[in-house]
Amino acid sequence: MEHLKHEMLANMEEKYHNLKANGISENEAIGTVLAEFGNIDEIIEEYNLSLEEDYVDPDELVMSRDDVDDYLMHRQRFAFAMAIVVFLCIIAVTVFFTLRGLLTYFAGSSGADLIGVAGLLMTIAVAVGIFIVFGSKESEYPFDKKILKLDTLTYSRLKADYDEFKPRLSYAIAAGVVLIIMGVVVLMLALMFLPGSNLAVIFLLSFIATGVFLFVYFGIQNDTFEKLLTVGSHTRAQVKSNKLTETVSAVIFPLATLYYLYQGFFNGGWGTAWIVFPIVGIGFGIFAAIVEGLMNVRSKR
Repeated sequence: MEHLKHEMLANMEEKYHNLKANGISENEAIGTVLAEFGNIDEIIEEYNLSLEEDYVDPDELVMSRDDVDDYLMHRQRFAFAMAIVVFLCIIAVTVFFTLRGLLTYFAGSSGADLIGVAGLLMTIAVAVGIFIVFGSKESEYPFDKKILKLDTLTYSRLKADYDEFKPRLSYAIAAGVVLIIMGVVVLMLALMFLPGSNLAVIFLLSFIATGVFLFVYFGIQNDTFEKLLTVGSHTRAQVKSNKLTETVSAVIFPLATLYYLYQGFFNGGWGTAWIVFPIVGIGFGIFAAIVEGLMNVRSKR
């Protein structure tokens, strides 16, 4: 029953967007869709379908339009905060070299290293503070293991927003890659023309930090859209398989560690027992791929 309703809604939504793409007004498009498909409730009554759901999936979470807007606003702030955190952690090293270089140039080498380390630690402290604040806020939205369900209008509006966002994501990724490449180019030039100078590292890390900022900021927003629309890595099959693989990984990797420690302490096999980790890792990767494939097949039935 639920599958039938979703399929009908998907067909109606596709028809609506096709009409809009052909220049039909919104009211005319809605009228045409209703005329062609009819009212869902009437169809249910005509075919004597039950309105009661026999099974409620515990992994599903119904979200209203207000819930979606609130989550989107939070995730946009969270994306910016996490991007700043990563940026500060990378740029902290440049703070050290910059402060040390300036103090050495203007006041001699006395205390330059200490001031540089202090600046580095303060930058990291700010990053950690931001991470804790926004990380605790993120815990108020425990949607990672949930399949989010939206009403048709909210889903359509969000899908349109996502389509508008995709070009910005592509530009951001391209810009990030260009910045990282520029950082490597500047590093080589600095090594050639300013040998022994810390400017090479400063420029390299500055470009990398900016590029990674773009990756994180736009990447988290893209993940948010995929989560709400249940596409990409957040499909129903993917959520189901992730829950199973996480449960299995919580067992086999600690067991692998215990095996390694046992072989090391009791048999002196520190130099050979490490092979258990790549074996378990490869085996788990195969297992996860099989589980995901089975879930995808099952969801299509």
